[in-house]
Amino acid sequence: MPGGRGGVAAGMDKVTPVSDAVTAGPPDEGELSPCRKRNGVLFRYLLTTFQTFLPPEKVPDFQRLALELDPAVAANCQTCWLGRPTDGEKAAQDPRRSRFLLRLVVSRIAPLCIGKTASMPRSLIEGLDRYLIKAFGPAMYEESNAEANQMLSTLNIDDDVQMWAGIRKNVQWRRFVDTIFIRILFRFESFALGKKTFINIVNMTMQDQSRFTFDDERFYAVFEALFVDLWKDLQSEEQRIRWDFLFGDGAAKRLDAILNQGLAHWLKHKDNKVLGSGRVVVEKTTSLRKKK
Repeated sequence: MPGGRGGVAAGMDKVTPVSDAVTAGPPDEGELSPCRKRNGVLFRYLLTTFQTFLPPEKVPDFQRLALELDPAVAANCQTCWLGRPTDGEKAAQDPRRSRFLLRLVVSRIAPLCIGKTASMPRSLIEGLDRYLIKAFGPAMYEESNAEANQMLSTLNIDDDVQMWAGIRKNVQWRRFVDTIFIRILFRFESFALGKKTFINIVNMTMQDQSRFTFDDERFYAVFEALFVDLWKDLQSEEQRIRWDFLFGDGAAKRLDAILNQGLAHWLKHKDNKVLGSGRVVVEKTTSLRKKK
């Protein structure tokens, strides 16, 4: 086995135990401790198991990643505990502004359906929400929505560009957001079926609300806007190691295969076919086709 068990033991000596990383707890220490202990045990088990499969030359990168994630895992329980809304806050919450997970996803595709450059109606947003509920399942959707709420409430930023800049500066938030988009992307592992499901759900909603047809061309525009940044991240070897650790050995390779299918057109014309937001320049595409 590459790396060997001896390499694992030596490498683990350099990884700070999760139990040592947390030095401060919330007011009710006794109630939080079991959760923190479970997370610590699980995290160290994952580190030990995953490092077993690494070749020696990958161990230093893995150790840096472990040290980076270790305090974030330890602090997660405390953040969750302190960020819980009170009963009064729950009662006062406006239900129209409670779809925080959706807000996160829509921020990627906003130029497609909001503003003067929009090429689709706003019913795309409702279609995306229905798809997210289907893709995650109601329980996971609510759990992810609650975590997105905590993150966005802490950021307290309306501007999407500033919001993403803030997310990128925080390791824990960036990992959460990566997890959201990667979970969505894995729904396209059987790409033809995943695309069909996405189009059917979104198209049904847009037909009902706007009499608008969501077809293949528009699907690829949305897919590019959602996932171009993941493709860029995958060009980093350190990020590939990180995602293999978080989502299982070979995850980066699987993601790469999905993106190569969904972004085939973008990859071929990425220097002049897509705006900074990832939005396809439909008018330019049409013009080039006519010239041919």
